[in-house]
Amino acid sequence: MSRPFAFVSVAFAAAIAACGASSSGTGAEGPHGGGDADGAASPGTGAGGDADPGGGAPGSGGGGGEGGSAADGSASGAGDWLRVDGNKILLPKGQPFHGRGANIFTTRQCNACTTLKEDAVIVGEVNRRTDELVDTWHANFVRLNLEYYQSNDGYRVQWQGIQDDAAYLANIQAIVDHVASKPGAYVLVTTHIDPTLTATEWPTADTGKEWVKLVGAFKAQPRVLFGLTNEPHDDPSKDADAWKAMNDVAQTIRDAETAVGSPRHVIVVQGLHGYARSLDYYLTHPITAGGGGNIAYEVHVYNPTSDFDGIFVQASKKLPVLIGEYGPFDNPRMTLADITNMMNTAEANDVPYMAWSFHQNCPPNLIQNTAPSTDGCGVGMRLVPTADFGQLVKDRLAKPW
Repeated sequence: MSRPFAFVSVAFAAAIAACGASSSGTGAEGPHGGGDADGAASPGTGAGGDADPGGGAPGSGGGGGEGGSAADGSASGAGDWLRVDGNKILLPKGQPFHGRGANIFTTRQCNACTTLKEDAVIVGEVNRRTDELVDTWHANFVRLNLEYYQSNDGYRVQWQGIQDDAAYLANIQAIVDHVASKPGAYVLVTTHIDPTLTATEWPTADTGKEWVKLVGAFKAQPRVLFGLTNEPHDDPSKDADAWKAMNDVAQTIRDAETAVGSPRHVIVVQGLHGYARSLDYYLTHPITAGGGGNIAYEVHVYNPTSDFDGIFVQASKKLPVLIGEYGPFDNPRMTLADITNMMNTAEANDVPYMAWSFHQNCPPNLIQNTAPSTDGCGVGMRLVPTADFGQLVKDRLAKPW
């Protein structure tokens, strides 16, 4: 996704500079960004064995479940750990994890709420939106995007990362625990906007330090997966270097889990170029950190149906794949018909998928902007699906997978 909601002034006048979708890495311009080494438009800103981490099952269904409700299961507990086996992400009793849902945001809300104090009101707003997405739309998988900035840029009240802002870490934990309290719901915690990432969104040793803190925070939370970065987009010739960056941070997480006695969470690594569109290098070079166990592979799909085979279908025959973002897009073109085809194809291949984004100002948007024009944050606003994309996703989540 591109630059987040951008404030024209401290006085809260706002304009959307885009948290929108990425491009394909083919030289086509994305909806909100400039170019990079791939020629594509920029969507972003900014040890041990393979033991089964737990027993028991949170439920037998995925997003939608039987009758269009969230997957059956207990609240978060010791039996809820996901695991990877072969090319599938599995529930504890061995059924494929049929996760479906959308991207949500922390208290920073795609930069729309950074002018407000980070307090219980903003945490409550995030939880209210999660309630709508999970309880009403029937999602069972959310991608929670962590958001840190280099500075306050003269207007932000909250912007620092978890190393410097203990309140932000506590609020992230509260949001995750709220999602995880819901039957069958899982959270992919993702480093999304973070100054420790390189300009082309590779994780670094400093990113690893943040993950050590997150491992400590979620050592006993079975409903969490760890997403290392957002959308790598360097030249494909650098895939080996990008792979090493991913593998090094994954190893840091495994070492931290060992140190705190945590079971192994599923670590999700992103496609190495094309804004997380390419898993090709992983097909011959899977992640080896911690023995290579409990690793899944994430792609972002803003492409026509004709591209699906190369982006995720073939990869899913060998690797456990999930789609972390998708949505309508102009260049390359992804229509609502393509989105329906993607959903059908993903489900046929046991590939979990999450839409971008459950927000009113971070396009492509799943909900309408019903807030007053002077209110970029939208606390308490009505949560109404957009007439096209939002309604399509909501209707799909209401159907069983």
